[in-house]
Amino acid sequence: SQDVREAFGKVPRHLFVPKVDIATAYTDQPVFIRWHAGTPISSSTQPTMMAIMAEQLHLEPGCRVLEIGSGTGYNAAILAHIVRDSGGVITVDIDQDIVDEASGNLSKAGYGDVEVVRGDGFEGFSAGQPYDRIMVTVGARDVSPHWVEQLKNGGIMVVPLWFKGFNLSVALEKRDGVLEGLSASPCLFIPIRGIADLTEGYFPIRDDPNDALQMSIGMERDDPAQRRDLDRFFAQNVRIREIGRSLEGQFHTQDIFSGLYVFLTVDPRVNVFYSPSQDGLFQGAGYALIDLESMSAAVLSAGHPEQVMVYGNDAPYVELIGLLDQWDKLGRSSIHDLRVRAFFDPPQSMPDGHWTVAKRSAYTWVMSWGS
Repeated sequence: SQDVREAFGKVPRHLFVPKVDIATAYTDQPVFIRWHAGTPISSSTQPTMMAIMAEQLHLEPGCRVLEIGSGTGYNAAILAHIVRDSGGVITVDIDQDIVDEASGNLSKAGYGDVEVVRGDGFEGFSAGQPYDRIMVTVGARDVSPHWVEQLKNGGIMVVPLWFKGFNLSVALEKRDGVLEGLSASPCLFIPIRGIADLTEGYFPIRDDPNDALQMSIGMERDDPAQRRDLDRFFAQNVRIREIGRSLEGQFHTQDIFSGLYVFLTVDPRVNVFYSPSQDGLFQGAGYALIDLESMSAAVLSAGHPEQVMVYGNDAPYVELIGLLDQWDKLGRSSIHDLRVRAFFDPPQSMPDGHWTVAKRSAYTWVMSWGS
């Protein structure tokens, strides 16, 4: 939109990332500013992702905005430029040194009216409520009840949420007893820190990087016992079978807007995995329908888009083929067709074509394709 284009054209990113050269400052890449034990813990987000989220937020002049995760302050400046002097932006970060740095950057760039405060982002910032908009710029496993409380009814929040091995930036409008999804976009964010630390992630089945079976599984939390079970499981003999179609380009590492990931993980037995291997059985992204009780599974891999790896009996293979048949009948929907809702109280009934999401949450998450 014109307002978002104008903001990116006017706000000087290089003033917010002074430790990199001008060329780097204006590449469409994140710039990491803090690290811990070799892992980035704060950054200036990739500009394209910032623009997507700004559009998702439906900002207007005069809006009061709360940002969770200050980073360099650049995103707060973009928000402030769009809401103009008639609006206001408050940004919260857990680290005092980041708060100080972001505040200094904002002042130098001419956005000193942005309020930068230290606090645990999961708790929001009650002193500035109510807010018209809330933007969360860290990966979260759930929507904080504090954010919901501090958002006006009819207000919009945008949150990068973890859904069983995948991250979606979800725009949610607060409507009485429901958070109504307006849009969703794939994303990848540094996890939130503080009282709501993100425990979800990808965990290796085997720790040896030289092992041919390099495979990590997306899990709600690390479970060493389950990983050991999976290690033994995948040591079985494997059979290769055809799936009667090609999934080339449908894995989320090939097309982040493909809806195949969401469609398959509706089944609670389907796990997402990733392997860096270039020549093993598991290559790139994949989906595994696993039945540990019968020691059987059917595994799809981006490296073999027309085949499936079968372990144990054929039951998971038959069920997986049935899921893929349904996927084809739906016309291979994309993330753009996905509708997400979060109910404060569990719905009494579920319409056809809607499903609940297995997710640790204070809410009941429901998804559907289209309306």
